[in-house]
Amino acid sequence: MSRRRIAVIGAGVVGVSTAYGLARQGHDVILVDARAEPGRGASAGNAAQLSYAYGDAMASPALLRHLPAIALGRDPAFRVTWSLDPHFLIWGVRFLANAGSARWWSNTAHILDLAEVSRREMASLLAEVDLSFSYRMAGKLHLYASAAGLDAMRPTVQRKRERGLAQNLLSRAEATLIEPALEAFEGAVIGAVHTPQDAVGDCAEYCRGLTAHLVRHYGITTLFDHTVTGFARKGRRLHAVQFRDRDALPVDLAVVAAGPQALNLLRDLPEAQAIWPVRGYSLTLPAPAGTPSVSLTDVSRKLAFARIGDRFRVAGLADIAPRGGRFDEARCEALEKTARSVFPHLFNHTSEVCRWSGERPMTPSSRPLIGRSRLTAGLYYNIGHGMLGWTLALGTARRLVDMIAE
Repeated sequence: MSRRRIAVIGAGVVGVSTAYGLARQGHDVILVDARAEPGRGASAGNAAQLSYAYGDAMASPALLRHLPAIALGRDPAFRVTWSLDPHFLIWGVRFLANAGSARWWSNTAHILDLAEVSRREMASLLAEVDLSFSYRMAGKLHLYASAAGLDAMRPTVQRKRERGLAQNLLSRAEATLIEPALEAFEGAVIGAVHTPQDAVGDCAEYCRGLTAHLVRHYGITTLFDHTVTGFARKGRRLHAVQFRDRDALPVDLAVVAAGPQALNLLRDLPEAQAIWPVRGYSLTLPAPAGTPSVSLTDVSRKLAFARIGDRFRVAGLADIAPRGGRFDEARCEALEKTARSVFPHLFNHTSEVCRWSGERPMTPSSRPLIGRSRLTAGLYYNIGHGMLGWTLALGTARRLVDMIAE
């Protein structure tokens, strides 16, 4: 395959993983981001969980049944701010259309296939590159407050087992043998789904460390603190990347992997119409004694807990609102209050709590978008990963690199 000059726009986990795949193929890669360093967007404060066996699509029958409570603002974990924006309304209708049982499983199966590619790619990367990002196979426990909720998971667990994934239904006592910190968990737990092969890692550290490796060993160029505004063409073929604050950059190809910022490039990339930003929040604090080692997800409260080295992270909330939203102090306080209600001792020892909020680019189906622009030859996209960007980044990068190679 001939060496090409390729700009990768976005230095979050998807963009950095894509740059890694392209650099290994021998291409001349320029990694571009509007921020000052890699991993500063959604990668900076995500839940840290690599959910290789639990990548369930967000639009689901369970969420559909809960929709009236969400619409009326009675669910603390989900919040919808209604808008007459046609883009928002179309996205919402398509989201609801994906919530039926058949579509939900089709979407989930597609995500699980990508997650398996990601898992294999991560193993290959770790065998090749000496990266320090607190990665470990922590396993994960999804905690259920009711017997009915746990029982409803049996068909899905069976389906995943038939795909070769390891998942087990456990009682609370059995889950506590795996994670003794559950003795101190003050929320109701009747049982759990255990996924032993899911992993955890610091996504932002991964972005910084892998970028540094690419610069040192593959000679990639980085262009940080520069905002992309569009693309110049010669006929229908991409000629250059255009910026707000510097001269155009001539390239052979470009990949948009800029998360929700891809919506700023709709004029050149109409495929980004299929995503909408969903805002999430997280808290990161020093990990005291008694911090869970296994990653936990409290299903009823929609909270994710993960130990990352000597830190502990709590992530949650899904706010679907008009674009351009900002950090909401009240929402972050609600997250902390809920987390304290189930694990109070983890917060009592410190006031050093780092609060974060960011937008995740979600498709109605939860399937990432990987493809070629229909308007511009040479322009590609790898967007729409939603809450699963960390899990799926290496898998979608592999698919994108293979597409370019074809």
